[in-house]
Amino acid sequence: MKILAVDIGAGTRDILLFDSTRRLENCIKLVLPSPSPLYAARVAEETARSRSLYLSGCVIGGGHLTKAVRRHLEAGLAVYAQREAAFCLRNNLEDVREMGVEVVEEPPAGFKGASLWLDELDLQPLEELLLSVGESLKEVDAAGVAVQDHGTYERGRSNRKVRLENMRLALLEDPRPSSLAFRDSTLPPGFPRMLSALKRLKQQLACERLVVMDTAPAAVMGCLADPLVKERSPGNLLLVNAGNGHTLACLLGDGRVLGVLEHHTARLEPESFGSYLRSFCAGEASDDDEFMRDGHGLFYLEEPPGMEGIDLVAVTGPNRDMMRESGLDVYFPSPGGDMMMTGPLGLVRCILDEE
Repeated sequence: MKILAVDIGAGTRDILLFDSTRRLENCIKLVLPSPSPLYAARVAEETARSRSLYLSGCVIGGGHLTKAVRRHLEAGLAVYAQREAAFCLRNNLEDVREMGVEVVEEPPAGFKGASLWLDELDLQPLEELLLSVGESLKEVDAAGVAVQDHGTYERGRSNRKVRLENMRLALLEDPRPSSLAFRDSTLPPGFPRMLSALKRLKQQLACERLVVMDTAPAAVMGCLADPLVKERSPGNLLLVNAGNGHTLACLLGDGRVLGVLEHHTARLEPESFGSYLRSFCAGEASDDDEFMRDGHGLFYLEEPPGMEGIDLVAVTGPNRDMMRESGLDVYFPSPGGDMMMTGPLGLVRCILDEE
């Protein structure tokens, strides 16, 4: 069985072509820059040229792109965006308009600025590369993509808090992290980036088994592919994914999510974060804590076991080294021999678990 798995984070786009007939270590893997910073650089070029912008295409991750668009507007330059592309900037179009972006389906008459087509899942370059080594996406049996989608929100609400609330509500129905992997028929409404990702996969791949997932639970599932983490999984685990943009901590008990915490990686100091994780494991942390003021939030689904009840603290992600100074006894999983494949392997696990 061949599975294409793509995990798009804030810094990198990690790609795995899983082949069940090969050793995992011999499967094709790629770590590429995320699309958002690349598009942000193109926006910056147009800012330097003092040209207005028209954005169209798909819903992709905002992050760097949104910051570049803000700088473009601050320079007194116009930005127009087709409706779907506008969701790249914020998941509430009223907020997009308040930024100064005009949401229109076509550029205005006489438009002489730069048009930018946004797409984070153009598979044609990947297909060309695979063909050069005797592989093809036409042979793929299933595919999965992981992206961070905060979900649409009402004006006045924090999109960061809405993101965690959406995760909590889904896990209340099924506390397994794999329950956050969605097919087209099971994806809840209000997730424009996930919907766009599924749409792009359907447009380019012939296979019918397509899955979309948030990057955070994909990383949790990928950690469980590591032999030691898998061995300890019947017990209590604290799994931390220190990503380029966000750090997520997930408490698991016998495979069930007990609690989730998410913060901005750049705002974390290792020792104080380690101390706060002890409070989190003890059930003493709160979404209203000063420590969480600039974070995404946290929630509990069940009573946590306390730090003394944790059988393993496993840390993954490109910023995992910060946890060496956290004061916690940490293990660095390497599923398939490559930490950067944690997210893609999480997608693969979710697809294989459907078998």
